[in-house]
Amino acid sequence: MKLADELFLKHTVVEDALIPYGFCKNGDLYFLSRPIRNGEFDLRVVIKDRKIDAKLIETAFDEEYAMINVDASGSFVASLKKECSRVLLDIREKCFKKEFFISGQANRIAELIKSKYGVSPEIMKFGSASNGVFRNPLTRKWIGMIMQSRKSKITGDSEEKVEILSLNFKDEAQKNDKKGIYHPYKKKNKNWIVIILDDTLSDREIMDLVAIGYENSNR
Repeated sequence: MKLADELFLKHTVVEDALIPYGFCKNGDLYFLSRPIRNGEFDLRVVIKDRKIDAKLIETAFDEEYAMINVDASGSFVASLKKECSRVLLDIREKCFKKEFFISGQANRIAELIKSKYGVSPEIMKFGSASNGVFRNPLTRKWIGMIMQSRKSKITGDSEEKVEILSLNFKDEAQKNDKKGIYHPYKKKNKNWIVIILDDTLSDREIMDLVAIGYENSNR
């Protein structure tokens, strides 16, 4: 995992903070350069489409120094990584906000559920993963849960890690075979559907399904 990916996991950019911080804008791209180790290196930070990328450039050769992105021993690499991390953490503190989840759609859906039903995700640990459970505030029954899963467990076609929303569906008649809706628990538990939060379904379509899950949690 790249250093920036690790440090900015579950953080999203606040664009209005970038230019006051010192970023330059070119079209839809934000760029910042910071000298490292008295100018021997140059940390170049790019934010585009709300995603951050950082490269450490060895200035004498104008080439990327990729060792900071791998597990490498040695005090020299460790000191470089520490200095780069200090710059990136300052950017994170002043230009990003902490989120519950990784994907943009997962965080948007969490905000919409909070806005409509007054319910924030209850963070629960299952093994090494943290998942967000949404409970009906009156019955305390689960409306649904956002969690990480390997896509192969849902679709059978990829080992990619994705965030999914499992929703409480009581009635088989409520379900459909629309693209983006899956029934991987069908043999074990007929009361749930699963949505991969990759924008296959729009936020509005998902919230229509959340409304059914909420109504089911009232029973």
